[in-house]
Amino acid sequence: MLLLTGVACAVGAALFFKIFGSDALNIIVLLALAGTIGDNFRLRRRLREMGAKPEGKRTWL
Repeated sequence: MLLLTGVACAVGAALFFKIFGSDALNIIVLLALAGTIGDNFRLRRRLREMGAKPEGKRTWL
């Protein structure tokens, strides 16, 4: 089962790079950035729910 999963992931990765070509790295970076921003919002909300107070003033968002 593990071997089949590895083969499926390898085929999926090969198709991803074949379809998107040179833009594949840009897509991966964009997905990582979106995930990081989403996680940051989630963590900030959780801190507010726990009663943590911000130390500084955010000027960027």
